[in-house]
Parts: sequence; C-alpha cells; structure tokens
Amino acid sequence: MQAGRGSLRIIYVLAVYVVLQLIWWGYHIIQLTKEVEPSESFNSRIWMIIGEGFVFILILSIGLFKLRQLQKRDDASKEKEKNFLLAVTHELKTPIASNRLALETIQTRDLTSAINQKLIVSALQSNNRLEELVNKILLSTHLSANSQESASLVFNANDSLKRIVKDNFESLDSLIEIEEKYGEECQLKMSLLEFETVISNLIQNAIKYQAKGDEILISTTVNADKLNIQLSDSGPGIPDAEKNKVFEKFYRIGDEMTRSNKGTGLGLYLVKEIMTRNQGSISIEDNKPKGAIFKVSFPIYSK
Repeated sequence: MQAGRGSLRIIYVLAVYVVLQLIWWGYHIIQLTKEVEPSESFNSRIWMIIGEGFVFILILSIGLFKLRQLQKRDDASKEKEKNFLLAVTHELKTPIASNRLALETIQTRDLTSAINQKLIVSALQSNNRLEELVNKILLSTHLSANSQESASLVFNANDSLKRIVKDNFESLDSLIEIEEKYGEECQLKMSLLEFETVISNLIQNAIKYQAKGDEILISTTVNADKLNIQLSDSGPGIPDAEKNKVFEKFYRIGDEMTRSNKGTGLGLYLVKEIMTRNQGSISIEDNKPKGAIFKVSFPIYSK
C-alpha cells in the first residue's frame, strides 16, 4: 500500500514537471511567434496556443484524478483482504486450539464417561465451526467464478426453513429467544445448499450481535409469486452509510484488530450473491426501537 502511494507521488511530481515545461515552451513559442507574425495573426495564434495548452492540462488533470480514484479503490481492497486474513486466522486458530485442548484432556486425564462425552461434543462443535468456515470460502470461490454447476431441486420452503432454524439455535442453550411465524406453504427450486447458506448466514449474523435474553423473529409471507422471509433482531443495528457496504466481499464494520465479534466478512456477501443468481432480492431496514431487519425474497416455483 505504501509502495503504491509512493509511485503515485512520483507520477504527481512528473505531472507538475510536464505542466511547468508546457508553460515554459508555450512562453517561448509565443515570443518567437511575436517576432515573425503580424499583429492580428499573432493574437489568433496566442489563443490557439493557450487553448491547446488548456486542453492538454485538462486531460492530464482528469487522468490524474482517475488514477487517484483507482489507487483509493486498490487501498480499500487491500485493507479488506488484510482484515479477511486476520479474521480467518482467528477463526481457524480458535476451534483448532479448542479441539487440541479437549483431545489432550481426554488423553492425559482419567475422566468420567460424562466428562469425556462433554469434551467430545465440544470438539465436534469446534469441528463444525471449522467446516462452516471452509464451506464459506469454497462457496465464495464458486460464486466468484460465476459457476452454474449447483444442483437445483424442488423443496418445501417452510419445512427446510424450520430445520435450518433448529440447527442454528439448538446449541445456544436458550441464551437467545427465537420466535417463528410461518405463512402459507410454497415450493422453491434452487440449490438447497445455497438456500441453507442464505438463511444460516442471516441467523448467525443476527446471533453475533445479540445479548443474552434478546429475541430474534423469523417470519414468512407469500405475495403473488414471491416468498418473503423476514429476520428481525434487537442488536445495535446497521448505520445507513454501511447498509450497502456490508454486502461487499471481506467487508466488516470497524477494524479487525479492535472489533470483538467474530466473522470473516463473507457471510452477507454470500447471501447477496446467492440471492442475485437466483433472481431474488435482499434489503435491510432499521428495527424499532433498535436492531436490524433483513428481508429476502425468493421466486416461488410453480409447475
């Protein structure tokens, strides 16, 4: 990043040098023209030289402005990738350390069957966390390559949604309340893995910012040819300036070295990409008195 800015400074210096040289040569050309041209012809020639010089400086300025914009985008992209690597490192190290501790405890200590079972369950949960992270990275690569190889199938939306909600909340030990309101049943035709990814990522994103005793509401409605799923939480919410940015790849609010919530910046990006490739939509609204409301809309399958 610093090397890029250094190169940009060199280009700015060269641009200033070119402009100064243009002014210098323009001055000399005017002086020479003054000596050899009649008065009327001289005045028109001056305006021609000034006009050409102005156009040249204008084009040069636009080029430098565009170059600066590209540099800013490149810096922002590199910053997001750096944050992603820091987040992935943390997300990998935590379950690995947890697994090692559980296995070493079982290996070195004479524990009761109940405690051994508890440690095994903990290790399996850590392994599931690792698997989820790997799946996110693989799916991100899959979507970035614009692959169309995901197998589509027809499934009952409410049945699948209930199962996904249960899988995501059963390990929370009632720390967070969940309220479910399901509307009319309907069928979807898409990759079941992609549907699970959308719902699970939205749920995990909501859980991440909830306090003990907070409630998450999941509801569905059917309007015309669309299935609308709404997920409301009572967390801190998302500032208006961040509402579109959170769907960018690797983007996370805050700095990776200071933020306390886990994550990689891939979850909501995957949601947005999956909804787009399945002709769906996603939006974010403010919840009252606090929190966020995520709304996703899927096209209903009809024979």
